[in-house]
Amino acid sequence: MNQFDHIVHKFILILCCFCYAIVVTNTDNLVIPLLIVVIYLSITGIFRSKILTIIFFILFLIGSCFFPAMMFFIPAVAYDLFLEKAQLIIALGVVPVLLQVNAFGDMLLILMCALTALSYILKHNSYNLKVLSQNYIKLRDDTKEREIALDKLNKELLEKQDYEVNLATLNERNRIAREIHDNIGHMLSRSILQVGALLAITKDEVTKEALGNVKEALTSGMDSIRNSIHNIHEDSIDLETKLNSIVHEFTFCDISFSYHVTNDFTIKAKYSILYIVKEALNNVIKHSNATKVTISVNEHQNTYQIVISDNGTKTSSGGSSGSMGINSMQDRVSSIGGTMHIDKDTGYQILITLPIEGSKP
Repeated sequence: MNQFDHIVHKFILILCCFCYAIVVTNTDNLVIPLLIVVIYLSITGIFRSKILTIIFFILFLIGSCFFPAMMFFIPAVAYDLFLEKAQLIIALGVVPVLLQVNAFGDMLLILMCALTALSYILKHNSYNLKVLSQNYIKLRDDTKEREIALDKLNKELLEKQDYEVNLATLNERNRIAREIHDNIGHMLSRSILQVGALLAITKDEVTKEALGNVKEALTSGMDSIRNSIHNIHEDSIDLETKLNSIVHEFTFCDISFSYHVTNDFTIKAKYSILYIVKEALNNVIKHSNATKVTISVNEHQNTYQIVISDNGTKTSSGGSSGSMGINSMQDRVSSIGGTMHIDKDTGYQILITLPIEGSKP
């Protein structure tokens, strides 16, 4: 319930009290009481203090005892007391009414009670509207929160589904590559050896020439299969998926991972990056007191940037630049044409920069 609605209710009460007063008294005597009531309701409406409202109401009742015209506006000033839940104080309003019953008749008490009841009904309406408004706002907020939570959960489920589908696809590619290598590859290798043995013992030139052509065809097929297996195996290594798998298995502390790369790395770069990330996370487990690890792989205009950082404050030989693990990581980075920098100012950060030209397949 807003302030405007309270003002409307007060205006209705003042109008009813004023109309009733016009009927039973002289209109000229109502101007000053009307101004007093307006000032009274304005002050109590602005400051909204229960104690202040009670004090002003008592002062208004005292004034009504000396100026009977003020008595007709008691139901109007009672509105703020109903708002402040001080209904018992309103009973004091009977005092000035009883003092004027002989002057205005018995209907005065009945009509004053009726107007006071109207004041309570308007207040009760205000309270109900306020409760309904609060319930609506709460329901709206709860609905919005649930909607956001459901959207987030749906997004996570879709991401997990895509991740699992991609992982299953890569595993199937690896399985096919292994079967080709283990079955067809071995059969061709055995056939090439058998043809070579026949060439060694055959003396007929025509037969040797035919066997030579067969061996050449088998060797060419074997090379083609090897290249296909190599390509399948290289394509099956999705760096983002592999890094996601490593991140999911890391349970030492909270970890976040982001990957924003459009071009692809060479197979050597992929293996190097995987090794570096694994080694860095092992160092966190063994030598750090970190509670948060962040891994990011980003592509810029001319370089790739890989950042592995944590908020640990503990230092040890495992994280020093001269340790075997760090030196091995440095060698890996150098082998693919990149640079590595370690920053210990805030936690522990490994910054790796790779040229895009040297990382493209």
